[in-house]
Amino acid sequence: MSPGDTVSNKVFPQGEWVPPIRRIKNVTFRNVAFSKTIISKITFTDCLFEDCLFTGAHLNEVEFHGCRIVNCNLWKVRMTRVYLRPEKVRFAKRFRIEAANVGISAYHSMLSNFAEERQDKFFMEADIKFRRWTRYQIWHDLRVEKKTLQEALWGWVCSILHDYITGFGYRPWRFLFWTLVLFFAVSYLNYTLIGDAIKATDLAPTLASPVSELQGEVGLAGHASFIDTVFYTFSVLTVLGFSSVTPMSDFAKILSVMEALAAIGWLGIFTAVLVKRFLR
Repeated sequence: MSPGDTVSNKVFPQGEWVPPIRRIKNVTFRNVAFSKTIISKITFTDCLFEDCLFTGAHLNEVEFHGCRIVNCNLWKVRMTRVYLRPEKVRFAKRFRIEAANVGISAYHSMLSNFAEERQDKFFMEADIKFRRWTRYQIWHDLRVEKKTLQEALWGWVCSILHDYITGFGYRPWRFLFWTLVLFFAVSYLNYTLIGDAIKATDLAPTLASPVSELQGEVGLAGHASFIDTVFYTFSVLTVLGFSSVTPMSDFAKILSVMEALAAIGWLGIFTAVLVKRFLR
């Protein structure tokens, strides 16, 4: 196999494959079957694998540098001490509907390999893709009645939110962005609903009034300002409490309690994302 060659429509024998050379460069494998083939101690460089079968294959101490694996069946492939960038493995959209289990099997095998080799960056990318393919599998399970429609919809929505908000726990900056968006949205909601029921207490002394006369004086006329509402909302959602801005009506107090309880769970997720990303 010389650089530039194309190997197509071939079936490699089961068992260990002993190639003529251990370094294969710039070779195209198209429609080739490696089913139950043991591929050991080979380095592929700038190669293309397209529409190949790796079902039940065992890759042992194999390196893929600059290679692309496109629309290959990696069902139950085993990887041991393999170097392979997850983004180089690509599947057509039809796999999401017809054979989502192929993607699940491929990335699950990569996860085991990357965890053993301590390739944390590759593990992260493989885990994200594995979870996405697990989401595609939901509709297949629904078609074969392994899931009810309610379970499928719930799993799909949770997976979508987990993906786009936290990057499955690997995108803390994305989660911080959505946290700020959510907190400001709640601030606007509070400004609209309970702006009249929030009072800001001004305890700062002035030259004309002694401190003793200012204690307990409430300085608010009409609707609270948006800045006061933002300060009040962030104090509640970060569970820090508040002193100079307080709710006055019963509805405002109940809403504040509900927001604080929801914020505890949200900030708990934020902490889990930071731990998963930086302290794994």
